[in-house]
Amino acid sequence: MTSVYNTDDDDEEDHAMALDHLPTMTPAAKGQHDHPLDLAVDSTADHDPEDDVMQDVIEADDPCEEEEEDDDDTDLQSIYTHTHAAAAAQNYPPVARTYRTETPYLTTESLAGNSDLAASTRSLWAQDLDYREIHDRLYCREWFMPIDEIEQLRLSLNHQVFLHVLHGEHTTVKLDNPQHILDVGTGTGEWAIKMAETFPDCEVVGTDIAAVAETSSVPMNVFFEIEDAEEWDRSPDLYDLIHLRTMMGAFRDWRYIYECAYYSLKPGGWIELQDFDATESEMRFAQQFSPDSAIHRLFEDLEIAADRSGRRRGPAYLDPHLFMDAGFVDVRVTEYQIPISVAEKSAGKIWLISCLDSLEAGCLRLLTEQMGWDPDECKIACESVAREMAELAKDPAKSEGLVVKAVVIVARKPEDAPESTGPPPQMRDRSRSASLSTGS
Repeated sequence: MTSVYNTDDDDEEDHAMALDHLPTMTPAAKGQHDHPLDLAVDSTADHDPEDDVMQDVIEADDPCEEEEEDDDDTDLQSIYTHTHAAAAAQNYPPVARTYRTETPYLTTESLAGNSDLAASTRSLWAQDLDYREIHDRLYCREWFMPIDEIEQLRLSLNHQVFLHVLHGEHTTVKLDNPQHILDVGTGTGEWAIKMAETFPDCEVVGTDIAAVAETSSVPMNVFFEIEDAEEWDRSPDLYDLIHLRTMMGAFRDWRYIYECAYYSLKPGGWIELQDFDATESEMRFAQQFSPDSAIHRLFEDLEIAADRSGRRRGPAYLDPHLFMDAGFVDVRVTEYQIPISVAEKSAGKIWLISCLDSLEAGCLRLLTEQMGWDPDECKIACESVAREMAELAKDPAKSEGLVVKAVVIVARKPEDAPESTGPPPQMRDRSRSASLSTGS
């Protein structure tokens, strides 16, 4: 079953929400990273139970209703204070200690006057993490994407794109009084914070391999924990929703991740993936460039480098059959067609800015470590390609028909699923993970 809708409009008022909450890049960050573009920049069909997989295609050219919230950056801020752990402990049933690691995203100074709070929640601090500065970008462990301020801004741009295409909603899953939500790879934590505010009686946990940037206030029912999802240690049969967003290349074995999510979802619970599939647009972009353009070598070497690292690029992990293999039912795939554009306050422009920023972010560590590129050569090539892509996007004739797909996949754990027993699934042999991650 396929439905086609529009979600992008020329009316600036309809799209004010898409840019209202864009974070401001600091002067230091601006100086390091001049941008080729100026930064001023569900409708779903009824589910057919006879379909194993449902697929909607939505074109981003329709009026979208603004999110019902004030215009004072409420999407990035909260009325709740940081020191909420004690009160939260009284309101939210604790997860079994076996499956939980308390990891507060607070500074040592902020806890200096509260030794009881520090003692009850401390298990891992930022200084204990494996942070590495590589070629002037900050990384954590083996993750090939940086975790610095510039990258946090890019992740916030992605957040705005999904707000736009989902009509101001944060999830496509209809939740009825959820008790536990898990956000895997929480990044900036924006999604987790908003879900906690939307469902104040629900415990929302955001996990990542690196600490979330310090936030002045968060709801009392949201918790951020440092955790590698490839070492899954979550309770069985607990979560109403497990959410992952823009995680391409994050894992060696996506089958393992889906099996773990199934294990930890309660019967009737949902998994949701939100991501971009720009494969077709990348190919069409590349065809517009001259044979001697740096884009060709850059993209070719990037694919090889990702394969060598064991974390392949590409949309293979979005294959709905991987969800069914893990035991999920009611698998639904929705594609939102976003025209690549430089029009003011359009989802296409916000995505394009994020895409251009992602060139250096996604290439630098992979190409230098896996392909032997010189760091300066890599940065120059990324900047050159970014400027070429920006110029192409500004050309109406060459950019006509170029779109990026925002893909949302949801799947449900059956209501009659047997109780999950024993420990979580185990990661397969790492030597086989690269092939398994693509479903082959």
